[in-house]
Amino acid sequence: MVCADADPHKVDRLREARVDILEPALPETVRDALDAARLDFTGDTAAAVAEAEVVFLCLPTPMGAGGAADLAAVEAVAAQIRDVLPPGCVVVNKSTVPVGTCERVAALLGRDDVGVVSNPEFLREGRAVQDFLHPDRIVIGAADRDAARRVADLYAGLDAPLVLTDPASAELTKYAANFFLAMKLSFANNLATVCDRFGADINDVTEGIGRDPRIGSAFLRPGPGWGGSCLPKDTHALLTVCELAGVDFPLLRATIETNVTHQQQLVERVAAACGRGGDGSLHGVRLALYGLTFKAGTSDLRDLPRTLRRPAAARARRRTHGVRPCVA
Repeated sequence: MVCADADPHKVDRLREARVDILEPALPETVRDALDAARLDFTGDTAAAVAEAEVVFLCLPTPMGAGGAADLAAVEAVAAQIRDVLPPGCVVVNKSTVPVGTCERVAALLGRDDVGVVSNPEFLREGRAVQDFLHPDRIVIGAADRDAARRVADLYAGLDAPLVLTDPASAELTKYAANFFLAMKLSFANNLATVCDRFGADINDVTEGIGRDPRIGSAFLRPGPGWGGSCLPKDTHALLTVCELAGVDFPLLRATIETNVTHQQQLVERVAAACGRGGDGSLHGVRLALYGLTFKAGTSDLRDLPRTLRRPAAARARRRTHGVRPCVA
């Protein structure tokens, strides 16, 4: 396996098995593969794909203007590799992308002798290696069944249900999954407010409903609001494509709005606890924030709940101390 990246510093470090993210078992996995000559890293994308049978696109799709997914990296790499892909190669998109991206990539490649497949990933940060080796499901979307089967063969050693479908369904599956997780978190945070009002214990309530197998306990713990590199951008991207298509999705909109409101209410509660009522000003209050990543067990600081940045820090107007116990 040859992995290509445009960042030469990252490539050099990975060649030495130096992994810069906090991900259990990943450094050892990379080192073992390098030592066994099963893995290499390069900055030369053309060389990496020149003799490949399968090419995976694992590229960022950050939130762009108006909340839409920014597909610049996906489109740039597709244009970069189209003339060097060997005949019969299969290009697999693992990036989280809106419906229609597989068709867009196929058009950019302009190669009838190259297959294009959607194969979204469902890895959790802090459990990526474990999730890859023991997946809940493997979703493969392709118009060409032969291309789909070739990708499925790569997962032959893994014991997981295989969902073979069309590209649009595979692409939407990823967005739908992340939306549902965000919805559960917004529900838990809303429920915590209700529990506070009536003197109920939110932990007991969520345990009581989470033990119902129809509901489940995952993503049912209240917190300061959901953030990270996936849920905010993916919920906004899904909402944007729905609006562009003329599809009303009030539940998705409410999930996003609830998250924003919950974070604002949390700051107001902190102000009240500090004896600052009225407009919730924290002027002159020194704040200590313990844990700055969007969840435990990761060093990822991308899009942490905005409560940690604003309006809390802005309202304090004084020094805000942050402690990151697991971030090097």
